[in-house]
Amino acid sequence: MKDDFSIKGEVISALETVEDSAKNKNIIDAHMVEQVDVDSGVVDITLVVEQGRDRNERFALEDAIYDAVEAIAGVQEVKVKTTTPKAIEREQNADSSAGSKAASAAPSGGAKAPKQPSVPQAEPVQGVGKVIAVASGKGGVGKSTVAVNLALALKEKGHRVGLLDIDIYGPSLPTLLGIMDRPSVADRRIVPLQAHGLRIMSLGFLMEDDTPVIWRGPIVTGIIRQFLRDVDWSGLDYLVVDMPPGTGDAQLALAQTVPVDGAVVVTTPSELALIDAARGFEMFRTLNIDVLGVVENMSKFITPDGEEFFIFGEGSVEKEAERLNTELLASIPLDPAVRKGGDEGSPVVVSAPDSETSKAFLELAESVIERQPVEGGGDGDGKKKGLFSFLKG
Repeated sequence: MKDDFSIKGEVISALETVEDSAKNKNIIDAHMVEQVDVDSGVVDITLVVEQGRDRNERFALEDAIYDAVEAIAGVQEVKVKTTTPKAIEREQNADSSAGSKAASAAPSGGAKAPKQPSVPQAEPVQGVGKVIAVASGKGGVGKSTVAVNLALALKEKGHRVGLLDIDIYGPSLPTLLGIMDRPSVADRRIVPLQAHGLRIMSLGFLMEDDTPVIWRGPIVTGIIRQFLRDVDWSGLDYLVVDMPPGTGDAQLALAQTVPVDGAVVVTTPSELALIDAARGFEMFRTLNIDVLGVVENMSKFITPDGEEFFIFGEGSVEKEAERLNTELLASIPLDPAVRKGGDEGSPVVVSAPDSETSKAFLELAESVIERQPVEGGGDGDGKKKGLFSFLKG
């Protein structure tokens, strides 16, 4: 029997075949699908239709949706709810108004009022100690490689670690970790896969090879929320989240869904990468997320005889960190073993634990632990004591 997550993916694909004649686009590309939820085979779809739209056109559109979705194996029932852009705007304004009233009701006895968050109140992930986001302002700087090896280094420090890939458009964890299985479902929750002692979840586990992802903002938001809410992450000290590059829907969805305890921004020393890294840094500040610091990836190339080459420049990341009033957490050298390990599904912290690169990742893990410690800490031998240890009793 199909799980709800698989059905949801097929529903979204089916909706891409439903054309809106007025816009000459399918309803996904026309931004008419606000939300898709699946619960035990029951599909709820929220459709955005302009006010004043011809009634017969709307009914024809709904009929086409029912026909497309009801044909999917595993779908028990289809419910279509329609709304209008103005109704959505009123809801958003109501949320903003409620936040403003709460701010004005705060005590004013001379103390400076705390900064009000610009996003809705998030709820913690059940059973997770700390959520750490690994982000970058642009692609191609090795963000996913850093996320994977940071997670493994945290595990080496004695913590229980999960790794969530929400890079919807370019999920790379299946390749980096060498796992191509599909997750199972137990008690109506998705069971994450395991590799190298980590618990893993990625959209890549649910996609066919070479399948492009062309989902719009609301769909991306829904998928990310499901990864956080419907996956069994219980009993973790750290959940490392591999973010997509840039500043967009995925970053906002994460901030709206769960409290992020800290963000790590990855960059190379090149000036172009640093410009985008600064944008990413300011985005997290806007979302009231603490930036733990910057990781300088591909900082230098070290030859076998020890000679160093600063291919992308030297000293620029440290200067930028000072300008942004943050810290340089670690400098990761440009190492062919990192590329080889990533291609073969054996990251460098696992394949070459005594290398200088692995030591740099372990230093990065120490920096994260120092800034965002979990109750009880790690005991250094890979066996966690303290937080959630009762689950193993």
